[in-house]
Amino acid sequence: MPAQRPRAAFEPISPDLDVADLVDSTPNFEYVPRIHCDAIDANGLENFEKLVWLHVVLGGKPLVIEGFNQRLDSSIFSEKWLRSYYSMKRRPIAKAGDLMSCLPPFMRAENLMCYIGHEGTYTPAHQEMCASLGQNIMVEASDGSVEYGKATKPGSSIWFMTESKDRHVVAEYWMSTLGHDIDIEDHFAQINAWKAAPFKTYIVEQRPGDFLLVPPLAAHQVWNRGTRTMKVAWNRTIAKTLELALFEALPHARMVCRDEQYKNKAIVFYSLDHYSDLLSEVGDSGVWGLRVQLLLEDFELLFELYTQILLSESFLHDPPKDDIEYVPFDSNITCSYCRGNIFNRFLTCPWCIGEGDDTYDICMECYTMGRSCACISKLQWVEQFRWSELTGKYEKWRQQLLRFVEAKSDKYPCLPAKRAQLGRKTLAEICHEQMKRRPWFDVTNPVCQRIEENNSGSENATPIRKRRKTDKSDSCTKGGRCHICKCAEPMWKLASCSYCNLSYCYGSLFRAFNIQPQDTMEMYHWMCPRCQKICSCAACRRDPTMNPYEPTCTLLGHDTRKVADPRSVESLVDFRQSNLRWLKKAGDDEEGRLKKHQKEADEKRNKALVDNCIELEFPQAVSEGPESVKLASPAAGYFNDYSEIPVDPALEKLDGSSLHRKPSVSDMCRFAGEGQKALQT
Repeated sequence: MPAQRPRAAFEPISPDLDVADLVDSTPNFEYVPRIHCDAIDANGLENFEKLVWLHVVLGGKPLVIEGFNQRLDSSIFSEKWLRSYYSMKRRPIAKAGDLMSCLPPFMRAENLMCYIGHEGTYTPAHQEMCASLGQNIMVEASDGSVEYGKATKPGSSIWFMTESKDRHVVAEYWMSTLGHDIDIEDHFAQINAWKAAPFKTYIVEQRPGDFLLVPPLAAHQVWNRGTRTMKVAWNRTIAKTLELALFEALPHARMVCRDEQYKNKAIVFYSLDHYSDLLSEVGDSGVWGLRVQLLLEDFELLFELYTQILLSESFLHDPPKDDIEYVPFDSNITCSYCRGNIFNRFLTCPWCIGEGDDTYDICMECYTMGRSCACISKLQWVEQFRWSELTGKYEKWRQQLLRFVEAKSDKYPCLPAKRAQLGRKTLAEICHEQMKRRPWFDVTNPVCQRIEENNSGSENATPIRKRRKTDKSDSCTKGGRCHICKCAEPMWKLASCSYCNLSYCYGSLFRAFNIQPQDTMEMYHWMCPRCQKICSCAACRRDPTMNPYEPTCTLLGHDTRKVADPRSVESLVDFRQSNLRWLKKAGDDEEGRLKKHQKEADEKRNKALVDNCIELEFPQAVSEGPESVKLASPAAGYFNDYSEIPVDPALEKLDGSSLHRKPSVSDMCRFAGEGQKALQT
């Protein structure tokens, strides 16, 4: 194995730590903005929901709502309250507070958790699962009194939190400086590491009644203090977090083989079905309002996600000739390698059957990466929905969109037209093509097994530095050599340039150029790094016309054999290897990479603020604060009248007993002033 960087060690937090002094003395530390729950009464649940959307979801910053310790009512968590809530006869025309509720009950993840901690217990740095919105309230803690004849110490929890926009620079800092991968969730960073970080860190000392909202993909860690802390935590999935999950969180989880508990693609499908029924009710009743407009906005985003899901599983040319096996969807089939939940199409091996008919199933994303069982090829296609059912749903929902948004048909074309516009191969087409290229190994034949083991290790073989002048080896006539590492490889392990005669092995492309196998396989005509004038091999570096590529991030390498199915192999890329050698060759400019990630994050959010600028006005009762601030939201046209903004139905059903205290003038001013100040920053 290649040498790894030193890893930062665990260091506990002292019980005597003065949090106020820590924040005041550290330039990049800042308190999380707070509002009091009394201000929700004065400003309305609609304004509060709007604040959460703009500040936490779009702004990507944490928020604390304090004061719930004086209001907590244990009956809210009772069986009686739950029965009264779910016994409603008519569904409200409003967005679901949590799209998980759109799944059939047996498919939903049980993510409501209770944490009981004491001095020295902690949660390592991590992001909320599947890019969901994190919610955590401390419901009780020791207060320093005598309990059971023993004195207690006041309980609290110290949170170190970041912004959503800084997720890339946080991940790079964790790997390049601390020597850990934040996706593994195995490191609690020292205070000095947070002090030295090139990004802003928000600090919260959570006490009873403090309700924390954690932005999607914002890294955070928690340290418990005192004799006892008790917290209730749960997560919420909305359309925006589903987009982040499908295109960012899940690819990262797949690399390190983390379970996907939330069944994100299934949530997209069932949420569309749920919203479609609601829109049909609107069409029958003729009632139209801002609630429906906001529901329609979510429907549009979910439809775009569903379109991408269907495109990834579709075929344009040369579909599989063999029959595709049908297994009715029950949401329980997971990839044997990455353990991600499989929504519809996948590949299964007819030979690798374990005990108890344990099949080897591989998702299309993993197979594209070169992951599979030792057979490598001759896998069978399986689907969990009839393709006609999925495309029929697509057409039904497309027609609904065209009817409600009055858009031109070219904005939402039919699925074949959308596929024709794609301009690249889909995941399904890549898998189908790769099964024709990759060889089959008979796992029951020991000789073939030895051949396969030798081939899978060729990426680690010693590079051949001298070329023979006379004869050509079989590997050269039947395969080729990687332009970077010079190793002889069969052609199915090489990406061949469409514009020259060079080939690159997928391992070198991944580590030296941050190119995933899918990035080359999906192209109809792929241009190699040398033709792009970015090749960073020794020979090309001597070419004055070259601008050698510098890796943008640190890859520490992951030994997925510890978690993947034991029947698994990696046939294209050895993901255990790091890219440290390439970083060193490029100068290993950690500070430069971190600044680049930070700059890109700032520019991206600033552009979003400019492109989607809206004006948020607070009621006259809080006019002592700033009159208005400019904020980002894709629902700009719908927030002008906030009397009809939908909120979580669970919040709408809270009776007066749980929100009964009247706010003071100072409370209201604090809500407006601090809330707007937080949004401006």
